[in-house]
Amino acid sequence: MKNKGIIKGAILLSLGGIITKLLGAVYRIPLTNLLGAEGIGLYQMVFPLYSALLTFSSTGAPGGISKLIAEGNNAKITLKSSLKVFASIGLALSLFMAVFSNQIATLQGNASAGVCYSLLSPSVFLVSVISCFRGYYQGFSDMKPTAVSQICEQGVKLTVGLLLCFAFRGNAVLSASLAVLAVTISEGITLIYFMVKAKAVRLLLDVKVQTSDLRPIFKTVIPMMAVTLIIPIVRTVDSFLIINLLKTYLSNATELYGLLTGAVESLISMPISVCYALAITSIPVISRLKKKGGDYLSKCYNSILLTFLLSMAFGAIVYLFSPFAVDVLYGGLSEQNKWAIVDMLKVSSISVVTLSLMQTTVACVNSLGKFKVTVTSGVIAGAIKIVLSVILLKNPKINIFGAIYSDIFCYFVASFLNLSYIIYSDFKKRVYYARNNGYRIRG
Repeated sequence: MKNKGIIKGAILLSLGGIITKLLGAVYRIPLTNLLGAEGIGLYQMVFPLYSALLTFSSTGAPGGISKLIAEGNNAKITLKSSLKVFASIGLALSLFMAVFSNQIATLQGNASAGVCYSLLSPSVFLVSVISCFRGYYQGFSDMKPTAVSQICEQGVKLTVGLLLCFAFRGNAVLSASLAVLAVTISEGITLIYFMVKAKAVRLLLDVKVQTSDLRPIFKTVIPMMAVTLIIPIVRTVDSFLIINLLKTYLSNATELYGLLTGAVESLISMPISVCYALAITSIPVISRLKKKGGDYLSKCYNSILLTFLLSMAFGAIVYLFSPFAVDVLYGGLSEQNKWAIVDMLKVSSISVVTLSLMQTTVACVNSLGKFKVTVTSGVIAGAIKIVLSVILLKNPKINIFGAIYSDIFCYFVASFLNLSYIIYSDFKKRVYYARNNGYRIRG
């Protein structure tokens, strides 16, 4: 497949991502104004752990399943095998989140978030199943179902969430809980979309899966899941550290956490999602080329270079236009909160580059089947992130910015280590080729 294969799929996913993020921004602006800083802080508290549980149950599934199908494995058997594995994991983690919701919220520093955890818990199971269907279509380099499902997801969440929050405005805890419930409803509607499109009931009844069919899932998909697990775990640890450490010298710790994770991260997530589309579309293309003995490393370099150029442009836009964006989008907040968001956005503009590069380099190395490399780089970067967070968040002069600085360095380290491996692999390949063709390596 030529470069246009990656670019076409990336454009389609990017358009879906842009529409999704625009809907998310449209949603987040009135949501933030309806909930206020305290309410949005409660709303955002549940998502780091939620993301970590999704990583256990689903995050690595689309990439792993698409890799298996692109390499020539039976698509329907792969889908049913993955559904057996990930639906079981998702159900177990949904029950865990529901049963221990109050304890988790108390440990985070605000017991009021317990209801939010309970209402969000079914989403873990739902997304686990949805991710398998997305991987199934991505394996054929068909990115349209993923894009459509993302838009469906966001549209339902926006409509239901705003209606519920408006109806019960004035009560921060109740409104935040209902906004979380809208997420679960949106995932349920999205799953129905995939069940209808894939004629899933007939497929599941017709296809027989043997125990041996589960081996590729555990050999490929589970390792890719382990790779994607690292950062959400680190972010979950961060969610405990930020509020608890800031509370030692600030009275508005939950508010600052809500502004960072609710306003700042929602704004930078749009350009990052565009770059993420490159990572997703690269996996089946590079995997297929490697299987056929093609020039897969050039595809890695092309994807990384394009990611770098796009992310640099997006990062500059975020930095330059952050005051204007905040003034337009979050006019209902106090001047103090708006300037806090602007300052955090300017620093976070660097994360647009480093996180985008990390996503693409991880996808490239995973496509080569070298999961140990991405796990190792992720563990090293994650450990550095946690240590830096503890050190920097304790400093009142740095306060909430400690979480942003540690993010930037974490993503940079992971990207550097992954890229180093790709360059090393390229060098080894060239040396092997030269030796087997009678050439002498100089230097």
